[in-house]
Amino acid sequence: MGKASDLAPPYTDDGSQPTTPLGEGASSISMQGGTNVSSPHRPPPPQQQYFDDDEPPADDDDLPPLYSDHDAGTIIPPQPVDPLLPRGTPHLEVAPFRSSDKSGKTYFIDGRLDTDPGFLQRQLEILAESPPRPLCHVRGTHTETRRRDNNDKEEQETVVDFDVEVELTAVLYTNARTGESWKRLTTVGNLEKVRRGTVLAKRAPGFGGSSGGGQAAESGTPTVEEWCHRYCASAAGLKSFSLERRVTGWDFEHLERKLTKLIRDTNYQGHLRIDFPVHNSRVEVYNECRTSRWRLTRWVQILCYVTLVFLLTWPWLFFRTKRWDTVYVEWPLRDPRTGRYASMGEDQWFNMWARAIQTACLARRQGVLDQGDLRRLDVPEAMPPQGGFAGVVQAGMDAMGVVNRSFGWGGDDNRRGGFNRRSGLPTLGRNRC
Repeated sequence: MGKASDLAPPYTDDGSQPTTPLGEGASSISMQGGTNVSSPHRPPPPQQQYFDDDEPPADDDDLPPLYSDHDAGTIIPPQPVDPLLPRGTPHLEVAPFRSSDKSGKTYFIDGRLDTDPGFLQRQLEILAESPPRPLCHVRGTHTETRRRDNNDKEEQETVVDFDVEVELTAVLYTNARTGESWKRLTTVGNLEKVRRGTVLAKRAPGFGGSSGGGQAAESGTPTVEEWCHRYCASAAGLKSFSLERRVTGWDFEHLERKLTKLIRDTNYQGHLRIDFPVHNSRVEVYNECRTSRWRLTRWVQILCYVTLVFLLTWPWLFFRTKRWDTVYVEWPLRDPRTGRYASMGEDQWFNMWARAIQTACLARRQGVLDQGDLRRLDVPEAMPPQGGFAGVVQAGMDAMGVVNRSFGWGGDDNRRGGFNRRSGLPTLGRNRC
């Protein structure tokens, strides 16, 4: 296809002006070295090459190497570096099977964690370096009676007045830049009621716990290594080993009372909820089997809900699974012996964040507060003055905030059957008389 022999020849025998393979005159093409086209001694031109001709095969030495020629084991994908982890912390050798932000748990399923106690202990030590994420959560709601369109029925709806969170992870560290903290990986005491390879929580044998099944009384508190050996040596068909991250040292009930008073001082009359949830608080290792994978698969769980099979499967899984809740990592915020805090005390933290939390609640904010909220309160004069319509709106919002704090805000709407609780009050406008 498209060979030079299929087109007109480049030269003629009658001495006329030769033509090019594309049918153009030779004068329209620049010649090299001033060679006369009509010279009889002109050497024959080389064979014409066209774009649609097949390319000559290239030498193998000129081709780039194939990806398959490289050793795939030498290409290691880069892994993200967590700045909160101490330097030199090794990476996990197993990938999580599933993580849940709602429950704060991370699940692992790997055969090496069931049979190799040394491997299990190394992974627990690495997981212990990852911090929990405690939060301060402040939420206010109230109920309103609303009537739907084209429907005379009234319904009660919950309205969120504010919903703010403050991160508490920074107070876990004595030096967050280098990842220094007072955490320690330890085991439960013999008097604590936990699951020790059992279905139900109990104390250690010889300390009030059952010593049935041929278990001897504990001569001391087992170490992390000992519990890893006991878990791997168990012949249970379904078993689980957990690592809990505990945050200790603060009086959270005292802090809750102070936050409650802070919000009530704004004359808020709605439903107030203050709690301290902890994300990334627990790691659970399940033995490698099909049942363990199914119980953690989302679509299987949904199918069990829809078909009501969970009424049979969940009791069976509960009594069939042997659990070890004996190892935890403690993140103390305060040293009980010296009374020294790792970063700051609860009163210091409250004094730092009180204004920001109160301002966010009055502004009906929903979201996470950060250090930017503290900076804006420290330098209010840095805010540019607003004029025109924006200034009028801002002044109106400020005035409404003052009125709300005086008369109360966020209360429930207790109307029933369309009754207007303000029907007996005088009205303004055209009805004045």
